[in-house]
Amino acid sequence: MKKFFALLLAVLTAASVFALVGCAGKKAEALGTFVTEKHKYVSEEEWVDDTHWELDLAAEGKGTSKRDGNEYDVTWELDGENITIKETFAGLTNEFTGTLKDGVLDIFNGDLESPLTCEYVFNKK
Repeated sequence: MKKFFALLLAVLTAASVFALVGCAGKKAEALGTFVTEKHKYVSEEEWVDDTHWELDLAAEGKGTSKRDGNEYDVTWELDGENITIKETFAGLTNEFTGTLKDGVLDIFNGDLESPLTCEYVFNKK
C-alpha cells in the first residue's frame, strides 16, 4: 500500500511540474517587444503595412505601448494562446483581444462584428 501512495504522489508531483512549466513557457513567449507587421479593418480585404507600433510586454502583466509618438501603460493577461491587452492613457482604456502563437501576436480593438474594428498583426522583435 505504501508503494501505491508513493507512486501516486510521484505521478501527481510530475503532473504539477509539467503544468507549471507549460504555463511558464507560454508566459515567457509573451515577454519582449512586438512590432506591427500589418493592420486592416475587419470589413476590408487589403492589409496596410505602414503602421509602426511597438508593444513591450514585461513581467507581471505590465508593459508599454509606443505608437503615434506617444507612450501608454499596458496591462496584459495570457490564457493559453488567448491574450487580452489593456492600454491606458489619461484615464481612458482601450482593450485589445486576440491570440499569441509562435511569436505572432494577432489582436483586435473591438467587436469583430463592427466594420470599424481593426486587426493588428505583430511579430516579436
